[in-house]
Amino acid sequence: MYDTGYGYQLGVDVGGTFTDVFVFTPIGHTLRAKVPTTIPDQSIGILDGIAKVRRQLQQRDESFNGTFRFIHHGTTTATNAVLEGKGARTALVVTAGHRDILALRRSHIPGGLGAWIHYTPPEPIVPLERVVECRERMSVRGETVVDVDVADLKVRVREMAARHRPEAVAVSLLNSHGNDKHEQIVAGIVREELGGDVAVICSADVLREVGEYERTVTTCTNALVKPVVQTYLRNLAGKLATESETIRVLKSDGGLTSLTLAGELPVNILMSGPAGGAKGIADTVAQYTPYKKLITLDMGGTSTDCTLIYDGKPQLRRETVVDTLSVRSPAVDVKTVGAGGGSIAAYLELTETLCVGPESAGAKPGPACYGAGGQQATATDANLVLGYLPKTLLGGEFALDVKSAVSAVESIATQMGLPVTQTAEDVIKIVNETMYGALRLVSVEQGYDPREFALVAFGGAGPLHANAVGKLLGAWPVIIPQSPGTLCAQGDVTTKLSHEQSATFIRLLSDTTSTELREQYAKLEQQCRETLRRSASTESWPITWNTNHQADLRYKGQELSVTVNLEADELILDTEAWHAALRGKFEQQHRQLFTYILPGFELELMRLGVVLEDASPGVKMQHLDKASVREPPADAKLGEQTIIVEGQEQQAALWDRYKINKDGIHIVGPCIVTEMDSNTLILPGYYGEIDSIGNIIIRPVDEEAASPIQQRNDVSSSELVRNTPLIPTLVSAALSSIRGEMDKMMLRCSMSPAIREQQDEFNVITDSQGKMLVGQFGSFITQFLEVWHGSIEDGDVFITNDVYQVKGAISHLNDVIVLLPIFYESKLIGWASQFGHLTDVGGMVPGSMSIDATSVFDDGIQVPCIKLYSKGVVNLDLLELLCRNSRQPAWCRSDVTAIIAACNMAATRVRELATRFGCEVYLAACDELLYRNRTGFAKIVERQFDDKESTFTDFVDDDGHGIGPWALTCSMKKVGNHGLKFDWSGTSPQSSHSINFYLSETMFKMFIGFYLITAAAPGTIINDGFHDLIDVYIPEGTVLKPVRPAPISCRTHFLGRTLDMVQALIGQKDDAYQAAAGFSDSPHFFYSGFKPDGEWYQLYQIGFGGVPARQAGDGPDCHCLFPAIKSIPTESIELNYPLRIEANGGVPDTGGPGFYRGGNAQRTLYRFLSRGEISLHDDRWFTKPWGLKGGKPGQRSRKALYRHSTDPGGIDVEILPSKCDHIGVNPGDLLEWTTWGGGGLGDPLTRPAEKVALEVQRNLVTVQGAKTGYGVVLTDNLSVAVEETELLRASMRAQGGEFSKYDRGGDLEVLRESCLEETGLPAPMPQWEVEVYGPHAGLDYVKGWYADMGREKKWKLDS
Repeated sequence: MYDTGYGYQLGVDVGGTFTDVFVFTPIGHTLRAKVPTTIPDQSIGILDGIAKVRRQLQQRDESFNGTFRFIHHGTTTATNAVLEGKGARTALVVTAGHRDILALRRSHIPGGLGAWIHYTPPEPIVPLERVVECRERMSVRGETVVDVDVADLKVRVREMAARHRPEAVAVSLLNSHGNDKHEQIVAGIVREELGGDVAVICSADVLREVGEYERTVTTCTNALVKPVVQTYLRNLAGKLATESETIRVLKSDGGLTSLTLAGELPVNILMSGPAGGAKGIADTVAQYTPYKKLITLDMGGTSTDCTLIYDGKPQLRRETVVDTLSVRSPAVDVKTVGAGGGSIAAYLELTETLCVGPESAGAKPGPACYGAGGQQATATDANLVLGYLPKTLLGGEFALDVKSAVSAVESIATQMGLPVTQTAEDVIKIVNETMYGALRLVSVEQGYDPREFALVAFGGAGPLHANAVGKLLGAWPVIIPQSPGTLCAQGDVTTKLSHEQSATFIRLLSDTTSTELREQYAKLEQQCRETLRRSASTESWPITWNTNHQADLRYKGQELSVTVNLEADELILDTEAWHAALRGKFEQQHRQLFTYILPGFELELMRLGVVLEDASPGVKMQHLDKASVREPPADAKLGEQTIIVEGQEQQAALWDRYKINKDGIHIVGPCIVTEMDSNTLILPGYYGEIDSIGNIIIRPVDEEAASPIQQRNDVSSSELVRNTPLIPTLVSAALSSIRGEMDKMMLRCSMSPAIREQQDEFNVITDSQGKMLVGQFGSFITQFLEVWHGSIEDGDVFITNDVYQVKGAISHLNDVIVLLPIFYESKLIGWASQFGHLTDVGGMVPGSMSIDATSVFDDGIQVPCIKLYSKGVVNLDLLELLCRNSRQPAWCRSDVTAIIAACNMAATRVRELATRFGCEVYLAACDELLYRNRTGFAKIVERQFDDKESTFTDFVDDDGHGIGPWALTCSMKKVGNHGLKFDWSGTSPQSSHSINFYLSETMFKMFIGFYLITAAAPGTIINDGFHDLIDVYIPEGTVLKPVRPAPISCRTHFLGRTLDMVQALIGQKDDAYQAAAGFSDSPHFFYSGFKPDGEWYQLYQIGFGGVPARQAGDGPDCHCLFPAIKSIPTESIELNYPLRIEANGGVPDTGGPGFYRGGNAQRTLYRFLSRGEISLHDDRWFTKPWGLKGGKPGQRSRKALYRHSTDPGGIDVEILPSKCDHIGVNPGDLLEWTTWGGGGLGDPLTRPAEKVALEVQRNLVTVQGAKTGYGVVLTDNLSVAVEETELLRASMRAQGGEFSKYDRGGDLEVLRESCLEETGLPAPMPQWEVEVYGPHAGLDYVKGWYADMGREKKWKLDS
């Protein structure tokens, strides 16, 4: 029996192409409808779908009275507003000095080494011209530092409004998470000035959490979509008024919300659609089958969404991602990959590799088989060629063009020299591998074994791939729900009303009492209930609530927190028991996620939350009738068609799913089950069984199903790999996925800010000889193997930071590296290695990077290559020695533990690969991957390089002791047809101080490979295969190959400058590689000391500057050339250290003018709140980042210390040198640090004048800078004065003369003469004027260099 009191319940999900409607009747029957989505008014399509399902109801159910008890709606309105840029015209009010919060996006360039060459930052969700700075300041503890300057703000708001007429305004002030008093004042002023028609949203009302970028982007997104969503929901409510009294909207976290709350906080419904699918699975499969642990696969036309459901509940994360936009809002934890039915297949001739996606053919023109003009082969075309799809879709309404599909796939097959069907199979296998990687991420990343889960596939294309993906994953059974294409609408029906109230609560666990926590939870619960009471006033029946309590904790010093759920009885514990319960829950999850815990480490609370959820019973589904026999009825068979599986033709039955819909029906593969909205492929060796609620349960006939890659006995492994080029491609994708898992583990577990905040950690996976298969800075293993002469056994883990012993494999002592040999059945098959920048390893200064160091012994503790684990037994004494020599022993212990855990995880995954493919096949595939990179590199050299030698010289300005500049000189010449030789003769001899950089030849070769291959074949996974084609000569005794014990701790400047050298040398050969000079560095700032209470603090922060202009366009402002590095949030710094950052943003005009502008420098103001000392190391204060081909150089760096503490009657200003240590500071002192800009590329007089005008409005260029740098004259309203601009540009061209190729802002003598006047510092003394002293003094190269330069007394520079 079924409870008829629930009435008729309807869910509707609006997708990009179709709108799906799902109805539960009072007796558990279900009805479905699919209609086209109507753009731009989605409500029309919703009404069409309801009308369609209403007709079905009226035909089948005479008791239907015409209305629904409720309508639950999953909508893409907010998502589309973001993706299409059709949200409200939004402005933003921020704290003065921090206007670039959105534009900089934490200064992050995603991707690997060289990604900056192509990276174009997405436009900020609120453009800079609509950002208003408000003079005010709140401390991180919620105390007013500077009151809101009301008069000034009114003027600024009026000026912005007059020019831009905003429809919504976001207010996001620093530290408003702790006290929103200033935000409320600002909101009142904005409303007063702009009127009630403009929506005003405060960040504290949207996200009361630490992190100014995340809070601001979330608030701005909410403001952007709020008017659009509210208009849509009002319209929808009106149109559905006669359909139901209760309309709710699905949130990103899988709960429901009222129309009122959805309109107030639309940022919470951005991922409404995918959440519906996850909830549909949780509320049907998990509830009505024995399977409570599920991994879901939702495959559509352009992408696939993967989710994990544990104990019947979808896993959540506190982040929602839409395209390139990431906001801090709870959402079902969905991993999205670019693998859909429309994913385009392409053959990369350079590396002889087939790739599929992420580019998609979209809905128009779509796959070739759609007959709408698409010509590129897609996954759908490959499926059709292989016979996996019927000839028509949508119940026979849509015919597929088989001939066009074959033609599209054939074009790829011809390039590869393979049969059409083998190429089609390879396309499908790559798509399956991509989905497999995403499914691994949602399971393994969270500490779960996917083999303990069932795989549920839905969406239009998911069931077609599910059997094959389940085979890869080892997740059985594979479950295909009824009507998998409309499952999101079903999830909309079954989900429940919920609301979350949370607040930042940053406190050491040991400093909190259970009474205090109960009070906080009670306050949050009261707020939550009040919000729901107000918003649910239209509900027509009473609701009771389940209350869930959450706490986010982390080990003190970690970046990311772990959310633990608390039971009601745990809230009444006394303080001691409360602490024990929280620690137990936290450590259980931490061990599951990261494989280890840190006993005795302090726990820190970060957030408290309360979630209320509707406690009413869920919807009950009707069970199917039991089949009398297992065989499907004869009329269910629609026919047979030929399919291709592993190169073999087989006959597959075609079944009508609606006619086999009885409990117990059994179908055997190969077969295809077709229905209106999807098709399910069951492979040979597998069977499907219909369960009691209509799911198809797919299992292998033989539970010990064969590996997906089977080695034939009649061919060798290498021959199999050559004949099956897909195998190395799959291995490469899997290795890349493993490397991504290593990164994630490091970022979540480490405590050193350089790792956890700024991502200064890199890893590598190699073959048994140490050749890198995936990584970024080359292999660390080859240099290690050259010096290690002891045993290498299973269970060993090696550790070192000895730069000289491993010949620069790591470049200073802070970079501690772990090397782990990977054994498979007692055979060494590879290595996993990881290093991370540890905050402190001893030495002269906090942070272990002293410019005053005169030997490596001053830099810190040196650990030679040694076993940290021997046959699985840890050397605890060695670990204690490391920690004892660090000023941050807890951080050191945590970092090393995380590094080891990352390597262990990688080793486990590599062994799984060897099992999956067969060990010999895996090894042969690795060899093939190395060969492919070698082939691609050889082709580039042969095609793009002539025989003419290229030479270039660049500089590091000084050594921190008045000597400089220090030269890097390199020549590049083609050797034979395929090789390159780099000769660093002419480079300066080593320094007596720590700017020396031991340049690993392996790493330099990797720089060259990344630069060339990623530009020619983006997306290629780079490895060490081409290294024998590059010859590198570095004279011993130079700054790039110093003689021990030369100090090397401050090597970052030469490390970065080698990147400028690479782009200069290669750019001389091919315009496509050309880029100016820019922020090729990672300068650093240290601040350390004791707080008044005696607690030690130690801040390490990397600076950012102007990326050079490149062929892809302007250089990003305030970014860095090194991959993945992020800035530390201002609020995080202020929370943990005694200082206040009063300004942080770009400096106009510091990027070099050009047709493409160089990126602007960054200016940061640090106000010190406690006595301490600082160190600051940067460069480019003397020489300028050169411009190219008419582009002008970027501006220099500058540092000034304003000592407010020394003179009560004034300010003592001290211009700081480029590199300095032990600078004492006192409360009130202010440091101004301006980095350097990127050089411009191309003639600035050809840059579009309108673009220059826009950049003036955005304060990226000044009015004067537009005139002198670009020849653009502006009117009073900052638009282009056309006639005056044309005249000025003509005059400047006439006076300009010929461009030099490189514009350095003058030769070195000119720079010396103007140095004191322009910088406030004397010019450095040439190196050859100082007597050589040190272990290198007797080397022939060094003696010859000093003799030559002492005679010439100048550098020969390229013009």
